[in-house]
Amino acid sequence: MVKDLSPEEVYDALISQGAYEEANLDWDVIKKNLSMALEDYAFGKTLRKMPHPSWRVIFNIHYDALRELGDQLMRFKKVKCSNHQGVFAFLVLKFKELDFDWVFLERIRQARNKNKYENLDISREMWKTVELQFDLSISALKREIESKLEKV
Repeated sequence: MVKDLSPEEVYDALISQGAYEEANLDWDVIKKNLSMALEDYAFGKTLRKMPHPSWRVIFNIHYDALRELGDQLMRFKKVKCSNHQGVFAFLVLKFKELDFDWVFLERIRQARNKNKYENLDISREMWKTVELQFDLSISALKREIESKLEKV
């Protein structure tokens, strides 16, 4: 059985591998990416109301919006990382005031990977267990990014 790693263990391993890189802090790029991620998120929310939605599509839209917003928030610390687990570890460790749930972030990352690489679908039942936390996490990221942009 594979041991679950803590955010500290993930962060330390990725630091040693050079996975965290210096990033430019370009306000216009952050604003554009924020806008696109929120547009995707809003579209994903409308899909939830369809009579027979694809929970996989809805999950993936929300996952990508959350990850993209995380990427943009990292830019304020002038850091980027292409590894999803690395993005989530960074958010948990470097934005403690936002109180991100590592277990939730790992759960959705693993579900996304199983869907993408093992062809396991996302059921309505699975979606319902993460829906509220997706909304809360995306809302927290949005507020934090907008707050930082207001100070510019």
